[in-house]
Amino acid sequence: MYKERFLEFISKVPEDQVNPSRDNLLELSKPQMVPNEYGLPLFHTKIHARSAAFTHILADGDKENEEVISKVYELVKPEDFLVMHLHVGENPKIRMNASFAVYKKNANVALMLERNFFVADKPHENPDIMTLYVPHYPERRVIVDPKRRITYVLGIDYYGEAKMSILRMVMEIMRTDNHGLGVHAGSKVFKLNEEGEIVKKGMIIFGLSGTGKTTLTCHDHHLKDPEGVVILQDDIVLIDSETNVYGTEKGFYVKCDSFPEHKQLTEATLKPGNILENVYVDENGKIDWKNFSITRNTRAIISRESLRGTGDFIDLPNLNFILYNTRRPELPPIGRLTSPEQSAAYYALGESIVTSAEDPSRVGEPRRVVGFDPFIISNKGLNVNRMQELIAKKGGVNSFVVNTGYVGDESHNIGVDDTIYFIEAAIRGNIEWEFDEDLGYEVPKLINGKSFKDEFGKFDPRQYFGADEFKKRMEELRKDRKEYLRSIGGIEEKIIESV
Repeated sequence: MYKERFLEFISKVPEDQVNPSRDNLLELSKPQMVPNEYGLPLFHTKIHARSAAFTHILADGDKENEEVISKVYELVKPEDFLVMHLHVGENPKIRMNASFAVYKKNANVALMLERNFFVADKPHENPDIMTLYVPHYPERRVIVDPKRRITYVLGIDYYGEAKMSILRMVMEIMRTDNHGLGVHAGSKVFKLNEEGEIVKKGMIIFGLSGTGKTTLTCHDHHLKDPEGVVILQDDIVLIDSETNVYGTEKGFYVKCDSFPEHKQLTEATLKPGNILENVYVDENGKIDWKNFSITRNTRAIISRESLRGTGDFIDLPNLNFILYNTRRPELPPIGRLTSPEQSAAYYALGESIVTSAEDPSRVGEPRRVVGFDPFIISNKGLNVNRMQELIAKKGGVNSFVVNTGYVGDESHNIGVDDTIYFIEAAIRGNIEWEFDEDLGYEVPKLINGKSFKDEFGKFDPRQYFGADEFKKRMEELRKDRKEYLRSIGGIEEKIIESV
């Protein structure tokens, strides 16, 4: 009933309101645009972030949400909507079809979808994924129906909710139907000179907000031609049952809170055709990147062509490295995990700490999200076990825990260039590792022939805390981690015991 009702509804939308051109979408979006010095489409929304607290997973017999869905269809009229028929991903092996209906007065959402995803040549008769997006509904609510693959986004005008209504379902389909996994991670390719030959090595990068996932995904690592990096994705990638890694999006939806310091992203964002969301503009149309009076979650959608370092492909040619970004003062700047089980465990931990910018009263408290992914619909333990399976099946994948915060206190801050130095040494094989009994994984002994303890002593947590205090902290942390992993439910014991 639900899918048929949605398809019947969008079939009645006027033909000229189905997959409108970019020019038409720009024209329809003009009433919402905020004038600015760069002449870019810029929109301010009433809702500024994803509405996790208002999200409901529809189950059979959920009378309350079934009644809301019925009320939605009583409110909406097909002639008041736009429909975007989209593709998620390029490769036919994993490409999925999405049909998205949005209230015409919120045409900016359709414009942003057009910039972010691949637009289909013709309407989908039987889409894999559907979204009904009704910002003028009087109540704020997201109803996710995984059984029929439909999401109802109600009373919300923030683009991130639109984007994730599609990608949440893509990840669910990849997991439940394709025995693969969708992961909340960036991806990139390194082109490295190995004995006179340029070889390509692929990496996926996990990290909670504020741990540098986008920064590291988009960084060029100061490599010079013929070496270099190719930036592929900054948000969601799909891993199939054969451990092939695929991209999902055409564009990038980036946070602007690091602007203008992040010169590469700032330069890309200000190119014609890109779109800004919730960035502050003064009465003269001048943008102030550091004014967060609207929200700290300022955003931009930028095209691949705008961003220096991207290529003409979005799929990873090979998976060689996994980074788990975190911020914990007890950890060295980089460590190498020792098994697929341990890699899956750190994926499950999805770990960082609360920073002063987030909540000064909770600084240092653990912050964890399973898989670094708030969009897992159900049975999170399945994702963790699947990650272990896939890494074990692939073989030869090196997984690293990367501390992008500080060691001990903020005077021992690990800068971006420090992190880049350690990562480059790791991927080139220029680190001699030794097992750390307290951490339970390998840490650098020599980096590029230099003693880690002698040359990088300020980043050695034992030198800060002392051996006894460090050991005590690690024992408590490992106990806490195991308790957390068990609380998730369904995770294999060998994964839990690996931390």
